[in-house]
Amino acid sequence: MLLFVTISAGSSALWAANVDVKGIKNDKILTNVNAHIDSIEPPVATYQFEQYQLQLVEKVKLAVEVYGYYQSLIRVNLPDAKLKNSRWKIEVELGPVTTIKQLDIALEGEGKQDPIIQQVMANLPLSANKPLHHADYESSKSKLQNVALSLGYFDFKFTEHSIKVFESSATATITLKMQTGQRFHFGELRFPEDQRAQSLVLESLPFSEGEPYEANKLSILNQRLKQTQYFQHVLVRPLVKDAEDYAVPIEIILTHKPRDNFDLGAGFSSDIGPRFTAKWQRPWVNSLGHSMGTELFISGPEQSISLDYRVPIEDPVKNYASFQVGFQSQDDNDTNSKRYTMSATRYWTVPDSDWQRAVFLRLEQETFTQGLDDEETTRLLTPGFTLSRLRTKGGLDVYWGDKQTLTVEGAADALFSDINLLRITAQTKWLRSWDEHRVLLRADLGAIETSDFDQVPSSLRYFAGGDQSIRGFGYRDLSPFVLDENNNTELTGGRYLAVGSAEYSYPVAENWRLALFVDAGTATNDFSGDYATGIGAGVNWLSPVGPVRMYLGWGNSSYESTTRLHFSMGPAL
Repeated sequence: MLLFVTISAGSSALWAANVDVKGIKNDKILTNVNAHIDSIEPPVATYQFEQYQLQLVEKVKLAVEVYGYYQSLIRVNLPDAKLKNSRWKIEVELGPVTTIKQLDIALEGEGKQDPIIQQVMANLPLSANKPLHHADYESSKSKLQNVALSLGYFDFKFTEHSIKVFESSATATITLKMQTGQRFHFGELRFPEDQRAQSLVLESLPFSEGEPYEANKLSILNQRLKQTQYFQHVLVRPLVKDAEDYAVPIEIILTHKPRDNFDLGAGFSSDIGPRFTAKWQRPWVNSLGHSMGTELFISGPEQSISLDYRVPIEDPVKNYASFQVGFQSQDDNDTNSKRYTMSATRYWTVPDSDWQRAVFLRLEQETFTQGLDDEETTRLLTPGFTLSRLRTKGGLDVYWGDKQTLTVEGAADALFSDINLLRITAQTKWLRSWDEHRVLLRADLGAIETSDFDQVPSSLRYFAGGDQSIRGFGYRDLSPFVLDENNNTELTGGRYLAVGSAEYSYPVAENWRLALFVDAGTATNDFSGDYATGIGAGVNWLSPVGPVRMYLGWGNSSYESTTRLHFSMGPAL
């Protein structure tokens, strides 16, 4: 490295450390150089110039060497004391980049044949004839150590690790030699004395004593115990210092939630206006881990209350039975309905699958008036099943994910029901991002086959329109209809549903995205009419409490053209 320093006349004035760096075109290297320069205390008088310029040279040297430039030429020009706004200037000629001539990586110990460690070694960012970047070297060391520790090689160590740089040839030799030692396995569980908690932990274990240690299985157990809603705090950790004969004890620390938990919530959407929710939950009903809770929902057009009693079977999060009773009331868009339900549902998943399965048996009685029809009362005993999946990335601001739900249910007049009925409903949503571009696709499909559609309850018929359907129209404003004596439409609900949507968004400011959308679909009895469409634009705001979405939509159907402002809160999926 060569250094040139040019000094102008000095004075006793105070100097701000304004530094211009020239000659570096690579943005990453330039950013690193500026970061190193900013870490130096700037001079306040000219007598400090000499010390400051030496520090500048040293910092620039370090900043470029991490990218393999060991033969850089650095020229420092001091500010002119006669000029008020004169700045420090640094000119850098990087010179040739150092390349990796030889790479010596060796692994010894029981982990030598471990396929996971071998895969990490095969994908390290280090390779011969590649430019030397110190960040690649450090990240490789971290990856190797982290994967070894996560697999239970707690005696892992580097027996040799070095970078040797030969400046004359602009080459380097990297050596990484490691010893994994013997792999540890899961030892005894150390529980709290609470018998209920011990039983629940044993049901949720993703490993057994004596299995090879894997850190991700502790994370799975930690997540499962949190998802049970039984505990306020969960900590699962290995006690490596207490290991004997390579068996690591696992300590589980649990803090129970209060006996009773209460939640109150409020919100607003343009579909149903203001809404209020109240929840009560008792996480522990008995020593078997049963739980129960109630939920109250109140809005202008809809109200409901339900009681849920859950019985864990194998896994209280993904494998349990639920027994519910509930009441729902609706008075909106030509629908007046009161519905009483009792149901039993069995939920479960299978290993290595994201899909949740549910089979249910529901007894319901609904008294309803739909459109101009006379009041009906229908009783149904409905068995069915639901297959669902939800995957997301991004926390509050979901940038990737998808959601699918398929429900098939039926009833027979020979089995405690007033009509024969088969109902199939499917929904899918896909959210994908490419750089700053984000696309949300949605589709809803449904069909009803029945011996007497007039007796199909309003809650089971299909309607379209609204924030989560076809924007530009009001909530449940689209369906087959009849005309009353004043030539006003009276909605009847449809046998079939087909709705599709595409939305594109792009950031225009921090936490704000501009969105464009097109929706199309119908709720119909025979698909003979035209499809309704909705197009528009809006904004998505990532507020501190979650996404807020506002859209202006223009709807068009064979019967009317409308304009509507939509507002909603909550995740996109």
